[in-house]
Amino acid sequence: MDIRSFRTELSRAFQSEGFFEKRLFKGANKVWMQQSSGEIASYFDPDAQRRPWGFRLLGVVGIDIPALRQWLNQHKPGTESGIFQGGFVGYYIANDDVLGRFQVEHGLPVPADLWVGLIKDQLDRIPQSLTGLLETYRKNREELGWLAHPHEKAAWDFLVKWHESPDPALHVPYRLPNGQVV
Repeated sequence: MDIRSFRTELSRAFQSEGFFEKRLFKGANKVWMQQSSGEIASYFDPDAQRRPWGFRLLGVVGIDIPALRQWLNQHKPGTESGIFQGGFVGYYIANDDVLGRFQVEHGLPVPADLWVGLIKDQLDRIPQSLTGLLETYRKNREELGWLAHPHEKAAWDFLVKWHESPDPALHVPYRLPNGQVV
């Protein structure tokens, strides 16, 4: 099996679970999303890798908020969107105890259905309303796992302020060259 076949097998598994490919915004990579009528766009941005011993599936589990994205495009376009130039928040699954172990040796069957099911379970835990998401963050952020990790605090603080008053004068946090978010 080559990397193209590996990615094709993963794509079939995502599609069979009801996922579709979409760009979160113009110029972004395509991600796998589930159909949702909610205010939250939860997604998986895959990073399928070939290794000398086999294949790994890594990637980013993330959240984007279409209303926030629209506000940013209108009031803080381009680099003015600071730390939100990608999705709202996300984490690379390599650090996750379960999702970070998606690997298979050459010659063995790829458990793509199992992997996609586990990713789907993770995405299904994310509330689909902005109010529900903020309430979960305030009262039980452990339920959000890595998405509510302390390194994402600036994004969440901004979302709380923006939700209370979407004033165009709000300061959007950005990252300094040394990695500090201000």
